[in-house]
Amino acid sequence: MKNILDDTSFISTVYNEEDSIREFLESLKSQTVLPGEIIIVDGGSGDRTFSRMEDFFSQWAREYKSSIYMSPDKGDGDKSRGKVIVKLIKSPGAGISRGRNIAIDQSSGSSISVSDAGCILDPGWLEAISRGIKKDPSRINGGMNYSICGSMLQKLTALSIMPGLNETDPESFMPSSRNISFRKTHWEDVGGYPEDLDFGEDMRFDFNLKEKGYNLVFSPAAAVYWKMRENLSKIFRQFFRYAKGDCLGRMYPLRHFIRFFSGALFLAVLICGIFISPWIFLAFIILGAAYCYKPYYRLFIRWEGNEGCRPKGMGKLAALILLPLLLIYIDTAKVFGYLYGLITRRN
Repeated sequence: MKNILDDTSFISTVYNEEDSIREFLESLKSQTVLPGEIIIVDGGSGDRTFSRMEDFFSQWAREYKSSIYMSPDKGDGDKSRGKVIVKLIKSPGAGISRGRNIAIDQSSGSSISVSDAGCILDPGWLEAISRGIKKDPSRINGGMNYSICGSMLQKLTALSIMPGLNETDPESFMPSSRNISFRKTHWEDVGGYPEDLDFGEDMRFDFNLKEKGYNLVFSPAAAVYWKMRENLSKIFRQFFRYAKGDCLGRMYPLRHFIRFFSGALFLAVLICGIFISPWIFLAFIILGAAYCYKPYYRLFIRWEGNEGCRPKGMGKLAALILLPLLLIYIDTAKVFGYLYGLITRRN
């Protein structure tokens, strides 16, 4: 049996993940070291997610009878030493913030590591994401997220939104909660994950941690692989919700102002080109180059860690043409999401 980090609790939330849950759990089981505790909260799945989790851990427990212990209880005392304690909790209606808070509240470890279903954990993830947490009282670790792609749409989405390792600035890095580790006392100090947000909640959590003076450390060896959305409707909902969360959480106002300004500028060039002079349309060359610079850089020059999602051959030509359209589609979703947030936001 592998080494067990007795004082580390791994937590996650799930909702209707029956198609992806086993792959996620297999990647957790395959870690070079294991957490002393695994707590997963199901927010009321209408599919077989919960039963598949029960089957997976039951099978795991049969394989390692002396090292896996299924328990619904908090605080198992001596039973937990040298064993992986597994707690599966049903909490219908709990959003992702509430689910995480329930899991952390039920945890007995002083260190908390967090990821999400729909992801694949690198085998060395837990070991890397937990490093230094116990020794440094101000340290929060955040790892590197890479994309998992199958279809051309998934590859285009990854090119549009997923920075490579070479693009990640450790000084300004803000970890996603699909790849983060912190002390339980850190979570308590900021009042947990904000339960009024179910999207953008992890960034708001990061900002709250920074405001308390904690040190968010970029840990690139802690790698998580994230599956891109499979269709356009899911992509629209994803970015609509992200932007709504930014608005409700009062995050990144300058970023969204630039997006609105850019849209107005493109519209102004279009109108002027139609009614004043078609030569004005030449401005789209400069504006388009600036708009598509990052995805094109990833497509043709460098995209460290995500090379498997880069289209090849004629796929590059298709990506060259389709990327601007997808970027506009994503930004449209963000604009509507932010506007919706403004309409529904109180004070």
